[in-house]
Amino acid sequence: MSNTKNPWPALEAVPGLAAVEAEWRAKFGDGYESVKGFLRPNGKLASSHPCTVQRGCGCEHDVVMHDPEDIVAVCRCGRGCETFPLKRSDIVVYELDRAALDGAIVETFKLIKDSDSRTDLHGTTRIGVYSPYAGFRFPVYLTIQLEPADLAGVVDALTGRVDIPFILLAPSRDLCTAQTEQLLANRSSAFIPLSENVGFTGNRKLRLLRPLEDILSPFRTANLPAPKDNGGMVFFPTPPDATWGDVSIRFKDGHTVSIKVKSAGGVFNYTQMGMANKKNGDPTVQWELLRTFSDEHGVLDWSSNKADRKNQKRREILATNLRDFFRIEGDPFRLTDDGKGWQALFLISPDE
Repeated sequence: MSNTKNPWPALEAVPGLAAVEAEWRAKFGDGYESVKGFLRPNGKLASSHPCTVQRGCGCEHDVVMHDPEDIVAVCRCGRGCETFPLKRSDIVVYELDRAALDGAIVETFKLIKDSDSRTDLHGTTRIGVYSPYAGFRFPVYLTIQLEPADLAGVVDALTGRVDIPFILLAPSRDLCTAQTEQLLANRSSAFIPLSENVGFTGNRKLRLLRPLEDILSPFRTANLPAPKDNGGMVFFPTPPDATWGDVSIRFKDGHTVSIKVKSAGGVFNYTQMGMANKKNGDPTVQWELLRTFSDEHGVLDWSSNKADRKNQKRREILATNLRDFFRIEGDPFRLTDDGKGWQALFLISPDE
C-alpha cells in the first residue's frame, strides 16, 4: 500500500527536529527520499528506537548496547514485544538542517538572504527579505513549532517587536488558529503554510506548487501601492536591485518622458513624477532642470548657456524628487572630474 504523505506536517511532529532514520521514514512516508537531503547526523546516538516488529507494540524500544557489534532494542511497555537487533547506523540521530532548508526557501521564494538569520524565538529564524520593488523590504520568518500555543507565542512576539508588515512561513496550517491568523492580518502580515505551496524535489531543492504571484497576492495587495493617477506622483515599479546606472530617461516632448529601468518602464509626465507646481500645476524648476540635463546629455557645467548659481539648490531638490519617484538610494548626480559641474548617473537624452 502506498504511504504517500505531505512531508511538511512531519516537521511539526518530531520534538527537537531530531530522530533516527526509521522515525523520519515513518513520518515522511514516500516523501522521505525527497526530504532526506535536509537531514544531517548530529553526532549523537539514540537511546530509544521505534518498534519495527510486524504487529508489534508500536511503542519506543530502549536501545541496549552490549558492545559496538551487539546492539538490541528492548520493549519498554511490557506488552511482550520481541527484542530486535540494531546496527550502529540504525541509532544515528539525524536532525533537520535548518540552514539548508532556510536557504532553499530563500531561493524558491526569490528572497534576499539575511546575513544573520538567528532570533531569540524558539524554532524561528529570519530567513530573508521580500523586496518586490525598490524601497519596499519586508522581513520573512520561518517557524517550526509543536503546539498551537507555541505558534501563537511566536506570532505574539513578532507582532510586538516588528514594526512593519512581515511574512511568517510554517510547515503547515495545522497549528495556526483563527485568532493567530487574525492577529497577523491586523498587522497587514501574512501566514503562509509551506505544505500548501511548496514541494520537495530532492537534492536539497524545493519547487512552488503555484505561481509566487498568487501565493503572495493578498500580502502584496495589503502592502503595495496600486498604480493609479490621482493628479499626483504615481507609483513606479522600480526593480529592487536597480541602481541609478539602470535608469534611462528620454524626453518625448516638453512635458513627457519615456522611462526604462531594467524590466520596468512607461511614459510619464511631470505631474506623475511629482514635479508639478502646487499653485498653478505648471512644471517646477526641477523639471526644467531635468530637461536641461537631457539637452546637455547628462552633464551640466559652466559651459552651458543654462548654467546658473541657483542650479546648485535646484539640483539638490531634483535629486530628492528622483529618489522619491524611483526609490533608489544615493545621489543620482556626481561632480564632474574637474569638479566644475554635475553629471547624471543615469542615462538621459532629449526628445528626438
